[in-house]
Amino acid sequence: MESLNSVIRDYAFEELVGRRTGVPYEVSVPRNLSGIRSSVLRLRRGSLWTRGANLSSIHIPPGAMPVPSVRRLVIVYNDLGNRSSSYYNVPGYSLVAPVVGCLAYDASNVSSGITRELELALPGDGILVAFPQVNLPEGLMNSTIKCAAFGRSGSVHLDDMVSKNVCSAASTGYFAIVVPSVAPASPPSVEQKTESRWKVWAMASACGVVGLVLVGLVGLGIFGSVRNKKMEDMESQAEEGEALGTTWVGRSKMPSATMMRTQPVIEDGSAP
Repeated sequence: MESLNSVIRDYAFEELVGRRTGVPYEVSVPRNLSGIRSSVLRLRRGSLWTRGANLSSIHIPPGAMPVPSVRRLVIVYNDLGNRSSSYYNVPGYSLVAPVVGCLAYDASNVSSGITRELELALPGDGILVAFPQVNLPEGLMNSTIKCAAFGRSGSVHLDDMVSKNVCSAASTGYFAIVVPSVAPASPPSVEQKTESRWKVWAMASACGVVGLVLVGLVGLGIFGSVRNKKMEDMESQAEEGEALGTTWVGRSKMPSATMMRTQPVIEDGSAP
């Protein structure tokens, strides 16, 4: 990150050659830094103290002082845009706005090539950083939205927003808005897949057994219905004609015609 700051700082100082103090200017960054926007503002110490400074989405309040104290200073604003995640990230959180930075440099003796970085002593709420482009997930609770301040040593400080899409900072540096990350669903393991297939096979087998039982019951019902119908027909015929007897065949009671034995005639010699 230090190398990026050094490159943009050098381009920012070049932009100020022959320019007016107190007026912000856009910085033309090299092509290999496309996607990053930068602007620069040169100030006198007295002006910063009495009026503060506004540069892009950064507001430095009146009463601010450079540390160490210098006569002139330069404020550089950087918007890392779509390169934000390449330089900064917060474990367990996702960036929902571009990372922006506010850095101060000594501009008292630019011709000497001395461009040391400065701190700012800030009153009240400190620097206010507005984020015009915030992509918040739907249904997100405001209490989960955090301001992230990135320290030079790699540390990250999280705090609540002071108003919608606005963060406050106690010093210069880089800032962003973050929300808790949603962990992606892990793919099913081999054991889970095997168990799922076993459940499908078991359900299919159970359905097959139930189906066979139902088919058997339906078949038995149809067979019994046909048999009863035949019995009713035979009994009906018996009532309309000659009475039928009954006989047992195995465990079934079946109708049978009554047998009439022809009486024998005794033949004798007197018969003609």
